[in-house]
Amino acid sequence: MKKLPVWILLCLTLSHLLHAQMYDPFRKTSKPKSAVLNGLLPPPPMMAAVPTFVPTTVTAVMNNKAFINGAWYRVGDRVNNQEVAYIQNNFVGLKEGNRLSMISVGSNRHVLGIKDTP
Repeated sequence: MKKLPVWILLCLTLSHLLHAQMYDPFRKTSKPKSAVLNGLLPPPPMMAAVPTFVPTTVTAVMNNKAFINGAWYRVGDRVNNQEVAYIQNNFVGLKEGNRLSMISVGSNRHVLGIKDTP
């Protein structure tokens, strides 16, 4: 029992020498200085928005118009950065650059074929 006060005195002396501080759960902590704020590191790059893919669905064809993605289009109109090249009874041809896509009419949305045109 006589060693306990000596042990406490030794711990207090060591904590004073090491500049240790007691933890106070009620004291507000200061925010650590960030290297980004000091200009040492560049800020992280911003993430670009992920482009959303909208599938092209051809629901109906009537006269010279096609019902694509909920709106009526004619030959020469643009849908999702694609130009309506031609409209047939069973499929619609969409052209993007020199690429031609043929999409069938109906709810199952089959792509009949894709070919590169000169």
